[in-house]
Amino acid sequence: MTTISEGWAFADSTTIDWQPVGEGVAMKMLGAADGRVIAMFKFEPGYVGGTHEHADAEFTYLLEGELISNGVPMAAGHAYAARTGTTHSEFRTDTGATLVSVFASPG
Repeated sequence: MTTISEGWAFADSTTIDWQPVGEGVAMKMLGAADGRVIAMFKFEPGYVGGTHEHADAEFTYLLEGELISNGVPMAAGHAYAARTGTTHSEFRTDTGATLVSVFASPG
């Protein structure tokens, strides 16, 4: 459920359904404001992401599971910040992972 009040958007992630966004990955959109989005992502065990460039900064916090991001092993409680123009050349999880990410609104 999302509640909007005078420029604020509040979300309860437990009431938002996971939406498939690709093979082995689903997303919960939590909110958007001023050209940025906050969303949760769930990656299934064995997920491997493709190489991509960050057109804008991205901030990610790992809630559960483990993953490898640009060669760095990460576990629950770890975070990364990717600057505009950086290349994400490795993103995978053997165990599955759930994270929250803030990034530029698509489109």
